[in-house]
Amino acid sequence: MRHSQKLEAVGLLAAGIAHEINTPIQFVGDNTRFLVNSLPHELKLMGKYEELLQAAPDGSVSATLLEEVLATRRDADWPYLKEEIPRAMEQTLEGLGRVSKIVRGIKEFPHVDRNNEKSAADVKRAIESTLIVVGNQLKHVADVRTELGELPAVPCQLGDLNQVFLNLLINAAHAIGDAEKGTEARGVMHIVTRADGDWVEIAVTDSGTGIPEEVRDKMFDPFFTTKEVGKGTGQRLALARAVVVDNHGGTLTFVTAMGKGTTFVVRLPLHAAEVKEAALVR
Repeated sequence: MRHSQKLEAVGLLAAGIAHEINTPIQFVGDNTRFLVNSLPHELKLMGKYEELLQAAPDGSVSATLLEEVLATRRDADWPYLKEEIPRAMEQTLEGLGRVSKIVRGIKEFPHVDRNNEKSAADVKRAIESTLIVVGNQLKHVADVRTELGELPAVPCQLGDLNQVFLNLLINAAHAIGDAEKGTEARGVMHIVTRADGDWVEIAVTDSGTGIPEEVRDKMFDPFFTTKEVGKGTGQRLALARAVVVDNHGGTLTFVTAMGKGTTFVVRLPLHAAEVKEAALVR
């Protein structure tokens, strides 16, 4: 079940990641073509300026040469190039920076946990990487707000936790999409992290429709889903709970209100002591 859910996540993310990378690459390409096309004009103008400089010392600058320099400057549209070339180079560097950031997020997201052993990890950075990976899906439905407080290193299997964060973010995006369906409105997603004594806490809040009271007790049941056929497998929350509660001795709870939205809260212990009580749903 976990393997099939990971395959589903890969399929969901692939198109979004491709789009996220394609957009900056496209304007990097456009700017590079502009720079390549403008280069011959720049070189021609520089050549004329060199002729002018060579003629200047002995005072033999002819009117013809001056006219040629001015004509070349006009043909090159130098005022335009002088303004646009630095801008194109700046945008190109920005685009490459965005691609680098996306690639870095993709590389960090999978994080292989060798031999299923827990190791101290930066959960805040993991959430930032997950937000990069799933960014294309989120930006179309919601304004994402973050309050990522500094956290101590958490002993965990980071690859599995990344999957939990991904599942919660995708679920929140779907909830907001359902709430705003048929409108031009955008929802709000709020991600908060904080340290709380011997625990760290990660909260994901959506402005979705809320969870009906009659199904709240079933939210973590395997294969239970409120989505239409073909739009959900009912595995995300069940797997998230297994990872957080069973594998990490933490808790996964939620608070919801119809018409207002839902907050899922992950709490992870900083020490090896097991939490005997399972997640309490309210």
